[in-house]
Order: sequence, then C-alpha cells, then structure tokens
Amino acid sequence: MAGIGFELKKMFRNKGYLSSVKAYAFSSLVTVGPMLICMVMITVLQQVLLQLNVSYLERMSFLAAVVYAFVFSLLVTCGFSMVISRYIADKIYLREYNDIIASLYGVIAVCLGLGGILGGAFYWLSPLPSGFKLVAYLLFVELIVVWLQSAYLSALKDYMRIIRGYLAAVAVTLLAAFLLSYLTELEKGIAMLISLDLGFFIMIVLSMVHLESYFPKRERNYFDFVKYVKKYPSLLGVGLFCSLGFYVHHFIYWLGSPLQEVVADTYVIAPFYDVPAFYASLSILPTMVMFVVSVETAFYEKYRAYYGTILGTGSVQDIKRAKTDMVQTLMQELSFMMEVQLFFSFVALALGITLLPHIGFTSEQMERYNILVIAGYLYAVMFVVVLMLLYFDDRKGALAVTTLFLISTVVITIAMLPLHNYGFSFFIASFLALVAGLGRLIYYLKNIDYYTYCLQPLFVKGKRME
Repeated sequence: MAGIGFELKKMFRNKGYLSSVKAYAFSSLVTVGPMLICMVMITVLQQVLLQLNVSYLERMSFLAAVVYAFVFSLLVTCGFSMVISRYIADKIYLREYNDIIASLYGVIAVCLGLGGILGGAFYWLSPLPSGFKLVAYLLFVELIVVWLQSAYLSALKDYMRIIRGYLAAVAVTLLAAFLLSYLTELEKGIAMLISLDLGFFIMIVLSMVHLESYFPKRERNYFDFVKYVKKYPSLLGVGLFCSLGFYVHHFIYWLGSPLQEVVADTYVIAPFYDVPAFYASLSILPTMVMFVVSVETAFYEKYRAYYGTILGTGSVQDIKRAKTDMVQTLMQELSFMMEVQLFFSFVALALGITLLPHIGFTSEQMERYNILVIAGYLYAVMFVVVLMLLYFDDRKGALAVTTLFLISTVVITIAMLPLHNYGFSFFIASFLALVAGLGRLIYYLKNIDYYTYCLQPLFVKGKRME
C-alpha cells in the first residue's frame, strides 16, 4: 500500500484507544474509501429516483449505466493499479520521489486511451439519447481516474484533507441531485448521472491538487512506469484476473441466463442477481482494512527483522529464530483476519435477513444474497493470501492462484447454468482458489530459505558499453 505503512506505525506507537481508531479510520479511507463512497452515492440516488416515482425504464437505465461504468472502469485499471502500486512503493523506498506524480499522468493517459476507445465504441453503437450517452460516458472515464488516483493517495499523510475532499464530493453530488431534479426539466435519470459526474469531478480535482502539492514535479518521465509493466507482467495478470474473476459470473448470467434483462436496447444486465451481489459485496470491506493494518504493523516488523538478519551479520540461529517469529506472526494475523471477516459475514447475513425484505427482496434474491456473502468471505481471504504471496514476491504463485480462480469461475458458472443455482459457482471457485492459495503460501513458507538463497541471480548483467 505504497506509503500507508509509515503512517500506521506512527499512529500505533501512540498508545490509546483514540490512536487505534485513527489508524483504522486512515486505513479504511485509503483502501476502500473511494469505492465505498461510490457505492453509497449510487444507493442514495437510486432511492431518490424511487421517491420521485420515476418510471421503471428510467431507473433501470440509470442503474445499468452506473453498473457498467463502475465494473468496466475497474477492469480497465485493475491490472495497471497493481503494477503502479509496486512502482510507487519502490520509488518511496528508494526515496526517488521525482517521477511519482509524472507516472500518475502517464498511467491515466494509457488507461483513458484504452478505456476511452472501448467506451466510446460502445456508446457510439447505442440507440440511447445523445445527452444520456455523454453523461454516462463521462462517469465511466471519471471512475478510471478515481481508481488510479486511489493508489497514489495511500502514500499521502494528511488524511483529514483526503476526508474533506471526499465529503465535498458527496455534498456536491447530493446538492446537484436535488437542484437538477426539482429546478430543471431534465429527465431524472440524466439528472442523477450529471450529479455523479459533478461529484466525482470535484473528487478528482481535489485529489489531484493534494497529490501535486505533496510530490515534487521535477521530472517529466510520464511513462517511466512502463518499465515495470515489462519487468513485472505477472502483476498485470494478477490484478486483472482477480477482478475479472470477481465479475465474470455476472457477465455469464447477463448473457446466458433467464435472469437476463436488456435495458434501452443497450445494457444487458441481470438485476435480480446483480442487486443481491451488490449488497453482499459490502460485507468483504472489513477484510481490506484489516489486511492493511495487520500487515503494515505487526507482520511487517517481523518480515523486516527476518530479511534484515539475513542481510546483516546474524548467525544461523538468529536467522532461524527470525524466520519462526515471522511465520508465526503471519499465521496469527491471517487467522485473526479470517475470524474478523467471519464475524462481519454473520452480521451481514443477520442484517440482510432483517432489512432486505423491506426494500423488496424476494425469497430467491435472499437465497442468492446469503450464498454470495459466504462466497465473498472465501474470496476476501483468498485475495489476502494472494497479496501475501506478492509480499514475498512470489508472483508466479499469485498468478497461478488468480488464473485458477478465473478459469474455475467461468467453467463452473457455465456448467451450472442449467441448474439455476445462481451464485453457487462463485462460492465453489472461491473455495478452490482459497485452498490453492493457502497451499501455495504454506509451501512457500516451508521452503522460504530456498527461495531466499537459491533463486537469486549469480551474476548481475551490466550495460554493454558502446
């Protein structure tokens, strides 16, 4: 998480309940803040449309446009976000700050070029009104920038300034939604999309100003990060496969199940599956926060001690002792995260059973929600295991696990389509990937001495003199 670890350690050094709360708040902000704010704003605006008695077609057009912007902007950026996080972390570790802000502009240019062409082609062929297409397209490209900025925001220290920026974005969105809905003749779906566009524009501008003021701008090596794409292509694959595996079962249900619904001759969705999946996905957010806090505080100290002993003058016994401490701490923190996530999953199940029927959930939707909450638990733990493999630079292992996850999700979902047991394929695929990930992590830890000593290059190639 780039530079977040330095700030978390400072907060936890200050003993007391308030310091711990600040640390968890900071971790929540930089890990799930943008995504959570996006989900909350979408939910609120969807409820506003219901209160305004907007037609079903207009509400579904708004929902489908937002879902497409949200999902496909993540898929465009997820691989690059993984690579750029490694790039930022290395630059901070080496104290080479001059290229960081330039790389943000470079990766934005690459992702906007890729996503802009694909999104433009999609809406060019759509029969939707031009105004609706324009604001929906703007939301898509804005979210691309938001996801990329979030990787850089984790390196900042002034988290209160980040909070103020997020709150300003929410305030602008809600104010614009009220004004455009009641004081203009715009269609309500378009008014809600414009409100989101304005809110995310404010978030982007304030975040960019913050980043510009923090990182020096002495260099213009905008595409220096491309070297990392070539050096670590597996990171690109890990980020893409992990996110694509999370959404691919949706795509299969959109295209090949009785749940399919075509909105405005443009969007193909499955709302009776997508809506339960949306609420179920909220249950995994605590794991993302706990991972950052646990790894960057308790585990990192043992990790650094182990490799510091190897690189220093430690004896064989010192190295063995440091290794044992590191492995024990890792397993303790992983077990703790699993317990915490299990608790929140049970809370999500209880709240879902109590509240969701009051907003119109059918018994079938409740069944899908319950399955997806448990599947989300398995996915969250699997994702943490993959990140731990990357922490040890086991990129091959992480890529193998995420590839298995993606392929098994596709194959099992297609195979189970005739059974109409929607969501269970995601549960099975997450379970298989989790077992594979844990097996790989345990194997790596048992053989960590081999990977540490025997896989290092014997010779360093120098540049040939011309």
